[in-house]
Amino acid sequence: MAISWATRQLLDRHAADPATVDWRWESMAVHVVLRYGSGADAEALLPLFLDAPAQRDHLVPVFARHGDLAMADRLLEASIEAGRIREDVPPEVLHAVGYLGCESAERILWEHVEGLYHASRSACLGLLHLSCRGLRTEIAEALERHAGANLFPEFLSVLATKTGDPSWPARLVEWGEDGASTDCNGGLFLGIALHGDAARADFVKALWSPRWEANGGGTGSDRWAYAGARVLGLGMPELYADLLTRLDSDAFGVSGFAVKRHCLDTFAALLGHWTDRDWLGLRMAPDPEESSEALYRLLFAWSTPSVNDSLTGHAHRVLDPGDPLITRLHHLEALLLSEARHELELHATTSN
Repeated sequence: MAISWATRQLLDRHAADPATVDWRWESMAVHVVLRYGSGADAEALLPLFLDAPAQRDHLVPVFARHGDLAMADRLLEASIEAGRIREDVPPEVLHAVGYLGCESAERILWEHVEGLYHASRSACLGLLHLSCRGLRTEIAEALERHAGANLFPEFLSVLATKTGDPSWPARLVEWGEDGASTDCNGGLFLGIALHGDAARADFVKALWSPRWEANGGGTGSDRWAYAGARVLGLGMPELYADLLTRLDSDAFGVSGFAVKRHCLDTFAALLGHWTDRDWLGLRMAPDPEESSEALYRLLFAWSTPSVNDSLTGHAHRVLDPGDPLITRLHHLEALLLSEARHELELHATTSN
């Protein structure tokens, strides 16, 4: 299979004029390869990565999404020294080899779980895709050791499903409610969602709660709340209906305005991820099913020409006129319209 145009651009620019490969351009090119590439792209880009791994960390998701077990073995061989990831290799490789099902890496990944943040996160997300049969007791002991703490290895909680202990969904909720710093909520959101339908109601309650700060872009909570919604199969129609119910509710008392603004802010954060559709690196979190056109009609269409009952109309009804969140929602409306046009163009060019 031939490599994609985007991969050819990456290879040619790195070879001819590396100065033109800034991180913004490379991120865009990699995004295209992730969406439309193949194993041929991963094979072509692997030597480029191995030549300077510390400078080419943007390429790692390509190897995870389009690679195979043989590629995981090659990454592992080139990246691990004395049981630890080399200092010049991005820790995201740990996530990639786990995602690709490299069971022989299980112990190596586990040794990074209580290390530095990025290595710990990558190791936990990698282990999530492995059986962890030989680690069940150690995972349970680590969770018990950290349970209720304010700060802890944030993504350790996603491994709670590996213990086989049915008490963990409720305990993760309690941890987030009573002990955890909001800096660590992302892993708790995903950890709760991974327990499936039994944890669905608790996840949704936490999603809208100001205490959990699912709108937190700085902490990453919004990204992992979005990931949790994808794991549970929560669609945008369901979330939007839930938002409107909360905006119409009188049950929040004197905190009503603050709670409703938080709900709008959280929804805007989720919508941003729905629109970007960045690859999450989670086999259990498929891309959204809704097209950009369907989302645009759901959220921004008016039921009549004289009544703005769209998302922005509801926001104007709840928020102060100068609230920057209104501007953000208008920006998302324009972005979603642009994505819908791009989808139509793509269908038009690929159907001929």
